[in-house]
Amino acid sequence: MAKRVTKGFADKTQKALKDSKKHCAVCGEPIELVKHVITLTNTTSDTIRFKEKMVGVCNCNRSEIYK
Repeated sequence: MAKRVTKGFADKTQKALKDSKKHCAVCGEPIELVKHVITLTNTTSDTIRFKEKMVGVCNCNRSEIYK
């Protein structure tokens, strides 16, 4: 029977220090996923719809997303 391998304290700290986020190729900042909601209004029937999209935000496109 094979011996079960347990992770030590050093393995746990290395995993905690590892940066698992994706980084932007242009600015090098980590990319945050944000839900971007756009309000669409129909003037003929006076209804409101919401369009939701998940967007990756970094310094390159932050001013475009957060208006």
